[in-house]
Amino acid sequence: MSRSVRSRFPKLLAAVHAIAGVAGSGLAVAEPLPTVASINLCADQHVLTLADPEQIRTVSWLAADPEESSFAVEAARFTLNYGTAEELLAFDPDVVMAGTYTSPFTRALLRRLGYTVVELAPENSVEDIERNLLLVGAAIGQIERSELAVATLRARMHAIENERPLHRMAAVVVRPGGFTVGAHSLADDLMQRAGVRNVAAEQGLDRWGSLSMEALLLSDPDLIVLTGYRGAQPSLANTVLQHPALRRLGAEHRTTTVPAALWACGSVRSLEAPKVLQQAARH
Repeated sequence: MSRSVRSRFPKLLAAVHAIAGVAGSGLAVAEPLPTVASINLCADQHVLTLADPEQIRTVSWLAADPEESSFAVEAARFTLNYGTAEELLAFDPDVVMAGTYTSPFTRALLRRLGYTVVELAPENSVEDIERNLLLVGAAIGQIERSELAVATLRARMHAIENERPLHRMAAVVVRPGGFTVGAHSLADDLMQRAGVRNVAAEQGLDRWGSLSMEALLLSDPDLIVLTGYRGAQPSLANTVLQHPALRRLGAEHRTTTVPAALWACGSVRSLEAPKVLQQAARH
């Protein structure tokens, strides 16, 4: 059976049942929901939020890594993939969720093979999270569930914004390797909504940039935000966090940790990040 015919088979079968069964029983047979495979970490998290378990054929291997994903526990229930078109043939999903930075070759090949491929742009704001939730919901037949998720997200964000501290603390995010987060990033958006100033953004850094130790010391932030990313694993990147000047700065100022997974991808759980920042600002 060809891919095009096979992909339509469940719908054709449902139509046949509806025609044959409605006359006798008066009850329509519900059309089965599309099956889905995700080959992108951020798409994984929306799929795991919205889809029924029986819809999910596979998610990416990064989804089950707690250092990368805030849905690692949920992802571990499903078969994992490494994002190749060859793997997807065995799962034969109705919809493939990918990112705009997923391999163009893989996306093009999947389309040539007859698969419906939905591409999600990165989330650089809460509005972007809402957009992608609605896109995924529409693609997998979970529109009402996605609308409810967006409404819940907005309500939680409104509550967080109402808890902004009177004094906007100056904060700087220090990531392994000396990197930080600048403007036009999800982390910056969440910091602003929490009522915390992003020192790196104020100094002109865009998205994911680096901040020299000298610039960090001169900025004299009220709050240092670490990510804890693979902190238990020895690496040159994490060695930077042991710099004597940074350790002294951390001893003299408030320090908190926002797990990298909360804002590496935007999801319904990303709002835990501003809550952590607000708690640090109050204590």
